[in-house]
Amino acid sequence: MGLPALRHESRADSRRPHLRLVKPEASKPERKHVERAVNASVFQSFVFFAVIVCLVCVLGLGRIWLSVQATQASLDSVRLRRDIKLEQYQGDMLEVQQSALATPSRIKAIAGGTLGMVSATSVSYLDLRAERVPDAMGKVALAERSPTGLSRVFAGAMEVAAGEARVLLVGDVGLSSSR
Repeated sequence: MGLPALRHESRADSRRPHLRLVKPEASKPERKHVERAVNASVFQSFVFFAVIVCLVCVLGLGRIWLSVQATQASLDSVRLRRDIKLEQYQGDMLEVQQSALATPSRIKAIAGGTLGMVSATSVSYLDLRAERVPDAMGKVALAERSPTGLSRVFAGAMEVAAGEARVLLVGDVGLSSSR
């Protein structure tokens, strides 16, 4: 009894490797043309990429600049609001001071103490307008009255008193606001 003889062959040897057809190398001018086309395509891609990156950078810087400007405007707005409130407060305080200084009782006290004025017992009105005198042709002309001695002294005293009262009022009260 015998065993059949086995034949051992390596299967790797029996298979043929996959072959492909290789074309002969292209001539040198065609090869340079192809390399130039590839280089030009790569350069165009690089330029496109660089332009996109620059555009994104410019847009980013623009956004940052706008943010800085908005923040600066906000700070200026806050500062202006604070200044406006301060000036309104000072204006209100000045109006309170003006109303306190312009009270009739205070003015009467200053006039009585400084100038020695007292309340009037009787009121007299002076007519200081010029008289109308007809001239030789019948036309009415204004004639200046020359003050006599007593009226001249009285007019001078009235001017001094009025000037002194103006100085007291403007000096103590100041120019009042128009509001």
